[in-house]
Amino acid sequence: MPTPNDSKNEYEISKILHDAFGWALTKDRALFENIFANDDDFFSYFPDSKSTAIGWNQFEKFLDEWMDPRNIAKGFEIRNLRIVFSKSKEVAWFSAIADDEGEFDGKPWGSKNIRWTGILEKRAGGWKICQQHLSEANDQNL
Repeated sequence: MPTPNDSKNEYEISKILHDAFGWALTKDRALFENIFANDDDFFSYFPDSKSTAIGWNQFEKFLDEWMDPRNIAKGFEIRNLRIVFSKSKEVAWFSAIADDEGEFDGKPWGSKNIRWTGILEKRAGGWKICQQHLSEANDQNL
């Protein structure tokens, strides 16, 4: 979790990245919409190919499933977070390992050791995730 000792930009990005999972614990849709760039060229690659989203409208469609009252987020963990800034300090890229767990209609779901990378851009004084990629390491599935 971010600490006030981190640089201001690093702290803000770390908080946004934690909120990218954490919003689901309370189903805070406004927070979700504030984290991600609401752009036509936003994209998100998930570990399964059927969940790839290109454009905000396609990504937003996943909210119906995520907001379903039967879907309950139980927790998440982000480890090995690295944040690198462009020279202008207006763009940053990150990498991390994440765990995410919950249940849908009483049945557990989740992912462990997901590799998560992405790019953020500073817009109107705030950071937005513009693209992200989540994947599983093939050698861990053997």
